[in-house]
Amino acid sequence: MTIAYAEPRVRQWIHHGSVPLPELAFQHILAAILRRDYVSGDTLNTTRFARELDMSLNPIREAIIRLRDIGLVEVTPARYTKVADFTTPESRAAIGYAGVLAGAALRRTLSTAAGEVRSDLARQLELIGREDEAADRNAAAIAFLTAVADLVEHPRQARHLVESTLLAQCALQFTEDAPRDATTLAQSDAAETAAQAIRAGEPAITETSVRTLFEQLA
Repeated sequence: MTIAYAEPRVRQWIHHGSVPLPELAFQHILAAILRRDYVSGDTLNTTRFARELDMSLNPIREAIIRLRDIGLVEVTPARYTKVADFTTPESRAAIGYAGVLAGAALRRTLSTAAGEVRSDLARQLELIGREDEAADRNAAAIAFLTAVADLVEHPRQARHLVESTLLAQCALQFTEDAPRDATTLAQSDAAETAAQAIRAGEPAITETSVRTLFEQLA
């Protein structure tokens, strides 16, 4: 399972020809948030989305409810629907939580993952540790989480990691101006440890080091 369409790095779950209307609406609104067409606190106009997608309000409302449940929007009945504040401690905690889920998933799947898959995961971790620009580090982190989600066979578990990754992506993207500092250097060490553990096929060390890395990213 892959993450729904969201620029710049995220892929689609299914082809547009078979996308149910609520899923299409979800992808459309999600992509707009991740492109920063809307920023934290901006009001989302459901009527405008319905007009843009040429559909009724019902699938738009279903998409909004799903976005709310993930933590991407805030809804007050009869008042407003707005983009969530991704700088709050609750939103930032989603980064660490995504790492917890990814670490647990790798502990279960690493022993059966192909060598090429492990190498790709390790390369993404090394990018997280090596990149100087926050945007590049964040893109590598999301690519890593997305790749881990693809390894999860249980649909509900995969979806949970996917949706946690979406909130983590927003929390990372909306705070990309942070400079490289001592914390970032600690992230480099954690990323290197995790990459080495994945290449060596060591599930327990992989789980611990991935969790540590994403706690530091948060």
